[in-house]
Amino acid sequence: MDKRKVIIGLVCIVAIQWVGAALCRAQADEPPAVPENVYQEPVQEEPIPQETIASAIPAQVVIGEKQVLDVLDLKNMDILDVLKLISQKSGLNIIAGDNVKGRVTVFLKNIGVLDALKIIVEAYGWAYVKDGDIFKVMTAQDYEARYDRKFGQETETRIKQLLFAKATDVVVILNELKGKSGKIIPDDKSGTVILIDEPRKLEAMEAVLKKIDVPVETRVFDLGYAKAEEISTKVGEVLTPSVGSMKFDARSNKIVVSDTAQALVKIRKMIEAFDEKDKQVLIEAKIIQITLNNEHKMGVDWEAIVRDYHSLDLTGNFSILSSTDKHGRLGIGTLATDDYTALIEALDTVGTTNILSSPRITAINNKEAKILVGSTEPYVTTTTTTPSSGPTTTAESVNFIEVGVKLYVTPTIHQDGFVTMKIKPEVSSVTSNITTSNNNTIPVVETSEAETTVSVKDGVSIIIGGLIKEEKIKTTKKVPIFGDIPVMGLAFRSQSDEMTKTEIVIFLTPTIVSGDVGQKEDLAKAPAR
Repeated sequence: MDKRKVIIGLVCIVAIQWVGAALCRAQADEPPAVPENVYQEPVQEEPIPQETIASAIPAQVVIGEKQVLDVLDLKNMDILDVLKLISQKSGLNIIAGDNVKGRVTVFLKNIGVLDALKIIVEAYGWAYVKDGDIFKVMTAQDYEARYDRKFGQETETRIKQLLFAKATDVVVILNELKGKSGKIIPDDKSGTVILIDEPRKLEAMEAVLKKIDVPVETRVFDLGYAKAEEISTKVGEVLTPSVGSMKFDARSNKIVVSDTAQALVKIRKMIEAFDEKDKQVLIEAKIIQITLNNEHKMGVDWEAIVRDYHSLDLTGNFSILSSTDKHGRLGIGTLATDDYTALIEALDTVGTTNILSSPRITAINNKEAKILVGSTEPYVTTTTTTPSSGPTTTAESVNFIEVGVKLYVTPTIHQDGFVTMKIKPEVSSVTSNITTSNNNTIPVVETSEAETTVSVKDGVSIIIGGLIKEEKIKTTKKVPIFGDIPVMGLAFRSQSDEMTKTEIVIFLTPTIVSGDVGQKEDLAKAPAR
C-alpha cells in the first residue's frame, strides 16, 4: 500500500513540472507587448529588419532598470528604433529630443539596460537624464547647457567651515584646482566655502584647505643693517599665497609679517641671513708723481723692475693713450709689504719721485669709494632767455670741474680673505682755456683714465702705473729791476719753454676690517708703509 502512494506522488510531480514547462514555452513564443507610455514619433516608421536584431532576450524575468540583456546586436539602426527596442525589452519610459538623430551600430553582451543606454549615448555624442520614471535622451550640448556639466560627470556639494583663513582669499587657490563645471562659493560672514565639483576634485581642494586653513601669527622684525624696503621684496616672495601678508616702515626700519608658524620660521632665517653687518675694507693709497728723466720719457719700465723683485707680480697691461699716441700703457701688479720701501727707492732711478698724497679710506662691501687728489676749476656759463614779451634776461652760473688724480674703488670682500676691487684711476689737467663771445673762460681738460678689476689677498698692495701726463713749463730769467722795464727790459730777461713728462703711480693696499674698536686701535698703531 505504501509503495503505491509513493509511485502516485512521483507521477504527480512529473506531471506538474511538464505542465509548467509547457506554459513557459507558450509565454516565450508570444510577441512582447508594447508599453503604452513609450514616446511615439508622429511620422510613419519603417519596419525593423529582423536580420539586424540577433537577440535581445533578458536573462531573467526582472523588468526595469535592473534588466540584463544577453545580447544586443544592432547594425546601422536608427536611434529612435534602438530606443524603442530598449523600451520594449526593459519596460523603461524613454523620450528622445528633436536633435537626437542618427544611426547606431553596436554589439553588447550580458549587460544591464542602463549600462547599454549609457554606452550608446556616450559613443554617439548624446546624453540622458532621469526625470521621475522617464528617461529623457538629448544631445550632449543640450545636456551641458541645461545642467552646466558634462554627461556622466558626477558632482557633489560640500560645505567647508574655515577656522582661520578668509573665504574670499582661499578662492584664488581653489579656482586653480576645480574642474570646468565646478563651482566655488565663498561667504566671509559665515566663514564657509561651498564646493561643487567631481569627488576627486573635491578631495584635492579639501586637502589644500587643510594646509592653508591654519593659525596665522604676526611677528615684528627689527632690522639692524639691511633696509626694510629692500628686504620686503625678498620676504614677499616666500609668503604663503592668500594667507601671508607683510608691511614695512622705512622710518623705524621694521617689517611686520603675518603668516603661518612654519612660514615664519623660514622668513626669520632668511631675514637673519640678509640682515648682517656689512663687511668693510680699509684702503690705504699712496699717489706718487715721478718726473721722468730723459732716459725714461716713455714711462717706467715695469717689466725690468719686476725682474729685480721676487714678490712683484705684473698682472696686466692696458693701453690708456689715444690711437694717435705711439706709447703709453697702464701696468697693474701686486707687491708684498716687505718690498714696498725698496721699490720706492728703485723708482728714483727713473726720475724724481714726489708723494702727492697718502689718503686712507674705508669702504663698505660692494660700495664705491672715491679718492681725489687735485682741485676744482671754476668756469662761468651764461644763459640768455628771450621771452615772447618783455626784456631779454641774461643769467650767469658758476660750474666746477675736478682736475687732478681721481681714483674710484669698489671692493668685494670674499670669505677666503681675498678682496676683489674694481678700480678706475683718472688723471686730468687743464691744458688751455677757451674764451667765449661773452668773455667767459672755459678750461680745456686733458684726461687719461682706465678701468680694471683685480683680486688680491688681504694686506697685499696693488700697483697701478702708466698714467702719464705731459706739462709745458715756462721759465723766465731776468736781471732784477732792469728786467721789469717795459720794452728795454727785453734785453735783460729771457724765457724758455720746457716740456716735462710725469707718471702717476698709485699704490693700493686693502685691509679687511670688522669695524670693532679694538681693531681700529690696532690699525692706528700700525706703522705707516
